[in-house]
Amino acid sequence: MTIQRIAPKHVEALCEASQQSIHHVKPWLGATLCPVTPALAKQCIQSMEAARESGYGLTYLLMHDERCLGMGIINYIHHTHLTANLGYWLRSDSCGKGLATAICEALKKLAFTQMNLHRLECLIEPNNKASLRVAERIGAEKEGLCRKRIFGRDALLYSITA
Repeated sequence: MTIQRIAPKHVEALCEASQQSIHHVKPWLGATLCPVTPALAKQCIQSMEAARESGYGLTYLLMHDERCLGMGIINYIHHTHLTANLGYWLRSDSCGKGLATAICEALKKLAFTQMNLHRLECLIEPNNKASLRVAERIGAEKEGLCRKRIFGRDALLYSITA
């Protein structure tokens, strides 16, 4: 298993993983980060690369052989305050295996050791018990409820500091 920076070579793998995952990803992250056609996957990858080049965010895929198991993102990077958002999604058949924790730990290490960030924030749907457990496993602390924060829905704010 590897964590690879998103690239054009991942179009088919990302599309296939997204098709398997759209029902549980779209309500929380929207369809843009879970593209279900090759054209949308290509567009997503181009957008993520543009975000990287502009300093806005980094996107990685969790890969096993040629199969995409999920995505991890460090975005909304604030270069003055050295903070960012940490997000992820896994395909349905990869949940419950510790993979979300693994990709989040890898991205946390990248954020604090190579990017020199001071803080990562995770916004989690209050009923998403699995993501709440991941946040706790990676050392995030609950800070509070953000009303109507994600697509007009409430979210819990967790943070991790260096």
